[in-house]
Parts: sequence; C-alpha cells; structure tokens
Amino acid sequence: MKKILNYLVLSAVCAGLLSLNACSDFLKENNKNTVTADAFYKTTEGIESLVNSCYAPTRIWYGKTVGYLLTEAGTDEMLFSNTANGSYPYFDYNSNLQATEGGLIFVWKSFYRGINTCNTAIARIKESPLPANLKAVREAEVRFLRAFYYYHLVETFGPIPLRTQETTGPEITALRAPVDDIYKLIFSDLETALANSKGVVAPQGGRVTEPAVAAFLARLYLTRDKNTEALAMADRVIKSYDFKLTENYKSLWDIANSSGSTNKEVIWFVNYSENNTLNDYGRYDDLGYYWLWEGGHHGHLMFMPYFNGLKGWQYDLESGRSLLQYMPSKYLVDLYDETKDARWAGSFRTVWWANDATTLTGGMKLGDTIAVVSKRAVSDTYRKSKPYAIYDANDIYQSNGVPVIPRWRYAGLLKFADPTRASKDVVNSKRDAFVFRLSEMYLIAAEASMKLGNTGAAADYVNVVRKRAALPGKSEEMIVKAADMTLDFMLDERAREFVGEQLRWFDLKRTGKLIERLTKYNLDAATNVKPFHLMRPIPRVEIDVLQNKTEFVQNPGYN
Repeated sequence: MKKILNYLVLSAVCAGLLSLNACSDFLKENNKNTVTADAFYKTTEGIESLVNSCYAPTRIWYGKTVGYLLTEAGTDEMLFSNTANGSYPYFDYNSNLQATEGGLIFVWKSFYRGINTCNTAIARIKESPLPANLKAVREAEVRFLRAFYYYHLVETFGPIPLRTQETTGPEITALRAPVDDIYKLIFSDLETALANSKGVVAPQGGRVTEPAVAAFLARLYLTRDKNTEALAMADRVIKSYDFKLTENYKSLWDIANSSGSTNKEVIWFVNYSENNTLNDYGRYDDLGYYWLWEGGHHGHLMFMPYFNGLKGWQYDLESGRSLLQYMPSKYLVDLYDETKDARWAGSFRTVWWANDATTLTGGMKLGDTIAVVSKRAVSDTYRKSKPYAIYDANDIYQSNGVPVIPRWRYAGLLKFADPTRASKDVVNSKRDAFVFRLSEMYLIAAEASMKLGNTGAAADYVNVVRKRAALPGKSEEMIVKAADMTLDFMLDERAREFVGEQLRWFDLKRTGKLIERLTKYNLDAATNVKPFHLMRPIPRVEIDVLQNKTEFVQNPGYN
C-alpha cells in the first residue's frame, strides 16, 4: 500500500512523496540532501521515487475533508449537519466564501505542487536509465496525473496559470490561461498516456493503467460536451477490459471489497494503507490551516448522524464515529424507492441497535433495535406501538425540505464505513477511495447517447445499472424507457448511484444545473448562490505575491 513520506531532495518536489506498494515496497524514506537532484534523478531509484511522488496530491482530495467540501457541500444531495458550522460557506455560498478560505488555498497549493512534480518527472524520465518500455509507462502515469490535477483546478477555479515546465524558484508573475487552453493540454496529456499505457490493464496497487486513462477521458469528453467521443471511450472501457458490476450494490461497499486492487467494478482508485500506525491524524499546512489529509480514508467520519444521549446506545465500530458534517437532502432521500431499489439500503444506515448495557432501560436487551430513521412519515399510533425511537420524515425535514434543528438524526451514508479499525476513535480507514467505477461508464454512455439523440440506447445503458440495483424480483419494475431519458433523469440516476463519491458539484456545474437545482432542492443555499459561484475564488495569497496583479484578475464576485 502507499504512505506519505517526508522526502527531501534539492528540487521543487515540495509535497510529501507517496510510496506505492503492491507486493513489495517501491520507496523507502531517505534524506537526499547530500546529492543533487540532477544526479539522483539519473538513477533508477531516483526517477522511480520522483514518479511515485507525483501521486501524493491525490490523497488530499479523495476521501478527505477538503475534497468533500468542494464536491458534496453546496449541492442538491448534501446539506450541512449539526457541527459543520466552520464549513458553512461551502454549503450555503454565504459571503464568507472568499479568497482567504483555507480549503481553497490548500487545494491550489497542493495541486500546483503536484503539477510541478509531474513537470519535473516528464522532463527527467527521458534521461533516466529506465528501459524504453518502462519510460513510456511511467510517462503515461505522470501525464495522467498532471491532467488529473489540472482538471480539478480548472473546474474549481476557471482560467488558471498553465505551467508545463519545472519550476525551481518563486514565480512573481503569472497569467490566467483560458479554460480551452487548459483542456487542450489535459487532452494532449491523456492521449499520450493512453498510447503509452497500452497493455497495462491489471491493477497496479493504485498506479495509473490503460483503462484508468480511458475512463478519465470518457468523463472529460462528457464534461466538454464531446458526446461522440464520450460514448466511444465509455464503450471501450465497458467492452475492452475485464471489469464487472458487483452483483449486490451493498456488497460493493463492504469493507471486504474495499481494496481497489481486487474489487472488479473499480477502474482506478486512490490507495490507502492497511497499516494505520503509519497514518497521522492530520497536519498543519504551511499557512497554519489544519486538515484531515494524511493517513487513511476519512469518509466514514463525514456522513453519519448523532445518537448520543439515547439510552442503550453509544458510538462503536459498527455504527461508526461522526463529525456531523453532512446530512442527505430531502430531495436525495425521496429519490429512492426503497421497495424496489437496493441502493437505498445499500447506501444508508437507517437502523441502530442497543450496544451499551450500562444505560439500557425498559427491558431492552443488547442487540435490540433502539432507533429507526424512516424516509416516510409514520402515524402516532405506529410510533407508540414500537419500543424504539422513530425519527420520521417530519422529524428530520420541514415541508420545504429545510432540516429541522438540530440536524443530527437522519439516515447516515454508510458507503465508507470501516468496522475493522482498531477502535471506534481511530479516524483513519484502510478503505481505498474509488475514483472511477464501471457503473459510471454506463451512465456516461447513456448521457452521451441521449445527447446524440439515441434515447433508446441511452435507456439500455441505464437499465444495466438499474437492474443491478434492483431488489430480488424487482428487475422489471426498475426498467426505464426511452421517453424517460432527460437530463434531469440522468442527474437523478447519478445521485442514486454515486452519492458521496465526490462527483456531484462537478456534475451540476457541467450540466448547467447548479443554480436551478440548489434553488429547488437546497434552500440553505438558494438565496445566496449566484452564477459567479460556478468558479471558486483564486486564493488571495497567490495573487498578493504577484508583481502583475492588474493582469491577474480575481474571479467575479469575490474580494
């Protein structure tokens, strides 16, 4: 598995180096102060270490606090929970969402450091002692990663500086390249990566593979409205490689299937360590902001409710630990028909059991149901007939969808649960973060087909995903028709399939539906969100150091 290392070399590789381990360790911690970067990168050890270091920034985004804030917060599917107050600007677009926001600074710095490391690696691989075929593969990895970081930056911030050469000192001038120019480089890098990674199809412990490049291209073609290309590339992933949909949607998220190397539905993933003794809780960045970024997956902390104070219950490994950050919107909850769609029970925990013998009351025993969350309203008669607490739709949401204060008891997203942690207080999970899944390729192909006018084919692709999601005996009821194929349906289906998987904000932006859907489904944000929120503010600290500030203009709407 991988671990973040502090690795000192005389170059611009400022981020921690990432060790990629499959059957053996690729990288050991070293201090290279005694050698020059030029000399070190001309060794096999040096160039492999440099390539490995290019992966590091993936781990500040996927399964991590700031990545969730920029993809799940401020959407139609997730609202802020009880203790998310420090993150309100991301959820409701209030006036504090400004260029001094720590999360935005952290992402900007981390991904540009990653880009610089990739630029260094691209230049140095050519002169390395690696065999020619391995040079091509390593260059494919690095170009994929550079494209990956640029994609996240350009979709988050809009026009940004375009850097393709190694930077070894401070830059005091910069210009913002048009979005089209950024994407020109992204597609060029990915086309090279696809050619150079040909034949590299088996899981590589988190390394980039040929199908990973193809899946990323499919996603980006759809983003850029290149629907013919999106359909072709999604079809390539579906038909040309050995990926399979997991038969049972809930088992897709079982901790036993959490390794991206062995889960047959997972095309590419960010790999986390099974050895949590290597993982730190968090770290201050160089501006003093503290982030849960090192170590394992932290998704299990973000989405669960809070039942402390309920007699007979306490946090444990099974129910997880909650930071009370995200709760599902009423729109999202209502999307699922739990009578036929297994994704409701496969995605959300709605039942809690007695697990604290010291506070049990009323004749209840350990293991008895102690609390139930119902997505529908229940009658007083039904409620009184049960020995456990019931929190129904009216207890959780007002009629307009705004949550009832104190926003702490609701259906909890359980996709990222990890009951194998050493204790309930351990924050790091060994769970890999799935970045591309096969079901996404079917839904990309469906959306592209719909946009190309072939709604029949679109329905066929969607039905593959929906049949997998059907409860036993309900497959026919899950089938949709060509007439159902609309952009809103596609967004609804993607919400049902991918909730919590760090896709939503980008989906709403690329479809032009962000403001419309927040106005309709997220009243926390409805009065604040404006068109300028389709781009986040450029960090003020980046602009302040420039000598050409008048040429480097902040995004509209921000200070």
